[in-house]
Amino acid sequence: MNPITKPIIGISSSIERHKNIPSVHVHEKYARAVIQGGGLPVILPIGPIELAKNWISMCDGLILSSGEDIDPHSYHRDPSPQLQKINGKRDKLEIELIHQAQKQRKPILAICRGITMLNAALGGTVIQDIPSILPNAINHFQQAERPEATHSIKIEVSSRLYQILHRSSIRVNSLHHQCIELLAPSLKIVATAPDGVIEAVEGINHSPVVLGFQWHPEEMAVEEPSMMDIFKEFIAECKKS
Repeated sequence: MNPITKPIIGISSSIERHKNIPSVHVHEKYARAVIQGGGLPVILPIGPIELAKNWISMCDGLILSSGEDIDPHSYHRDPSPQLQKINGKRDKLEIELIHQAQKQRKPILAICRGITMLNAALGGTVIQDIPSILPNAINHFQQAERPEATHSIKIEVSSRLYQILHRSSIRVNSLHHQCIELLAPSLKIVATAPDGVIEAVEGINHSPVVLGFQWHPEEMAVEEPSMMDIFKEFIAECKKS
């Protein structure tokens, strides 16, 4: 990467209908967080998986954004009755983007849906619906405003996340009904909710950096400046790629 240019951060996207026209969709806060963190955001549309290699080669890092449920076929399971909207084409592309990022040694930041997609792509599985599988679960789909923190998490003091936030516990927002079930072999748990739901993971290997969060730091950064430090740290790692 040219040292005088900003690192290019590819952000995965979905498709939503706008005025009845299928349109590329990603929440604006992702792009804003990348810009404020010192990067140059580029939205990656859903397309042929053959393009994943090219997209990753032009990027210095990859953000896996939020959105639909993970297609259970992506981790070799059948759908539960509680499964919500899926997009198999998105899953296939993101799996290839993840594999290419690993192959090309590019950092990965996975958020909400992204953490479950990351886990599935690397050989783990997904709880398809927290309330129906974990009867003692806390509420993971808040009715509060998106940036507002609603439950606590515990952070491993040996983790990169602890080094970023300098806290062993913090309150986070929560907007999901799926989560990691069986952890992929190349990931480690670095934060959990009070009910045991996995809230953050990191790659076992220190390089390239792999970070995954079940909450939405891009939303919380508006009211919790330390959440912006996650993006600054990630983008700093992307400068090295």
